[in-house]
Amino acid sequence: MHYVRDRLEISDSVLSKHLSALAEAGYVEVARVRANSRSRRQKALTKPGRVALQGHLAALQEIVAAAKFDTPDEPTDTRAGNPRSRDSTRLNTRTTQAAKSV
Repeated sequence: MHYVRDRLEISDSVLSKHLSALAEAGYVEVARVRANSRSRRQKALTKPGRVALQGHLAALQEIVAAAKFDTPDEPTDTRAGNPRSRDSTRLNTRTTQAAKSV
């Protein structure tokens, strides 16, 4: 479980909760196995889980492909009509740069 936890940069409890929800939805199978006298959790995507993942990835690719990368001079938060903070503008710039490299 450490590999997945470390790659996602989340705690054991958060990973456990999400794996339980995914298992309940039928997207993953989780089994306890013994290896070298240690108990480990083995995780595997089910066929419905793989189909759902492929659907999510396709939707994300469509979003990236449709995104416009032009940033207005004074960005605003459309939900509140307030100017965005300097931090969110930097984040938007980094996100835009990362999306362009895809």
